[in-house]
Amino acid sequence: MRKPTFFLIPALGLALTVPLAVHAQPQTPAPASSAPAGALELVREQEVQTATVVAIDRQSRFVTLREGKGDKHEFTIEAGPEVRNFDQLKVGDVVIATYQAAAALELLPAGSASTGVVTSSDAARAPKGTLPGAAAQQSISITSKLTAIDLKKHTVTLQGPDGKQRLIEVKDPERQARMTKLRVGDLVRITYVEAVAIDVTPKPR
Repeated sequence: MRKPTFFLIPALGLALTVPLAVHAQPQTPAPASSAPAGALELVREQEVQTATVVAIDRQSRFVTLREGKGDKHEFTIEAGPEVRNFDQLKVGDVVIATYQAAAALELLPAGSASTGVVTSSDAARAPKGTLPGAAAQQSISITSKLTAIDLKKHTVTLQGPDGKQRLIEVKDPERQARMTKLRVGDLVRITYVEAVAIDVTPKPR
């Protein structure tokens, strides 16, 4: 699973260019909440990074941020016209980026769902008149059909939405023991969720 860097901020245009309203005020995202009830969580990661606003060009709307100490960690982003509350941003303000990612697996009875890919995304912006900030979340669920089970080799074969067969080795001894409960025709749904929240706090006094 990839690790976040402050390149997330330029990618989101200071995280203010995305629509929706998940929160009235941007908060730390919680991707695990998007996993289906009863699903097995495979992995979860979280990382928080901070940067300080060191320069603002109001006319061109370029913002220079410094990650850590020294100018070697500085980078510049452009806040487009769609960025809300740009005038509230000041040199010395601290930008906090929180990144989360999670993956979960769910077993479904044969015929209970269709194979396929489902994606979704949500985002929220800071209210007008406040400091810039936002939260964005996206998820993808892939449902595949179990077409073969080999208990001796501890492998399963899944047929994806594209019709291709994929052989997967089950290495975890605990999951190997559960393979006896699997049946050809069962469905496997894997959901991957990642989220980013951007908050801006005033310059420390």
